[in-house]
This record gives sequence, C-alpha cells and structure tokens, in this order.
Amino acid sequence: MDWRMRPVTRKWFLFGHVVTSVGWIGAEIAVLICSVLAIAGLDPVTTRSANVIAGVLAGTLYFPASLLALATGIVLGLGTKWKLVRYHWVLWKLLATLALFVGGNLLVVPSFVAHGEQASRGELVGASAVSGTGAMSVGLTLLLGATLVSYFKPWPKVFRAN
Repeated sequence: MDWRMRPVTRKWFLFGHVVTSVGWIGAEIAVLICSVLAIAGLDPVTTRSANVIAGVLAGTLYFPASLLALATGIVLGLGTKWKLVRYHWVLWKLLATLALFVGGNLLVVPSFVAHGEQASRGELVGASAVSGTGAMSVGLTLLLGATLVSYFKPWPKVFRAN
C-alpha cells in the first residue's frame, strides 16, 4: 500500500521539518562558536562563560531540535513520493540524521553539559573542549550536507524498475 499525505498536511510537515532542521543547525553553530571561544582562551572569564553557555545551549536545544527534525523527516519520507529508502539522497539523509541524533545526544551533548557544569563551579575546563569542537564541526558539516542533498536531490533511485 502506497500511503501519501494530503498536500496541506505535507506542507505543514515540510514547514515543521525545515524549521526544526534550521533550529538544529543553529544550535550546532551556537555551541560550536562557544566551544571555539572556550578553546581560544582569551581570558578566564570568557573561557568559563563560553563553556557554561555551550553546556546550557547543547543541553537545552540539541535534543528537541534533533528529535523533531528526525521525526518530521521520517513522516515526510513515509507520506510522500520520496519514501525512506526509494532514493539514495533520502537514504543518505536518514542515515546521517540517525547518526547525528544518536552520537550527538549520547556522546557529544553530555560532554558539553558536563564541561558547562564544571565551568559554572569554577573548575578548570580548557583543552577538554577541543574534542567537542571537532564533533560539532563534523555534525554541522553533515547537517549542511543533508541540506544540500535535500535541495539538489542527487543520485538515482535505489531500486530501479525494469
């Protein structure tokens, strides 16, 4: 059975998907900027503040934005002509989003939250932000790649009919 959303429903889900995906990219950028400021170590107050803010932003924004982007993307995939695994670009987006959702929420975000909590207590948290910065850079690159393939829709169908 080939279930499809009604056009108005599809537009609302697409709107929600775009908004939450842009929010997720914004969260990645904000945390990445704070992380870079923390590493730069301009002065102790800036380093401490940047770690605290990165922890708060990551802990507050990352999970809801990533969950809603993933959920709306799956619903759109199931309810439109694109489906989830019919086209290479949709499959690539799904796999990248799942990897970022799991890796970001289980590994990267808890690290930023812990560094933010340490910094708020006045404990030294300098070079430990380097790995988080790399992870956020990779995450941002994958999200921008997902946006790119959404726009250009490269690659043919996964399974071609004879």
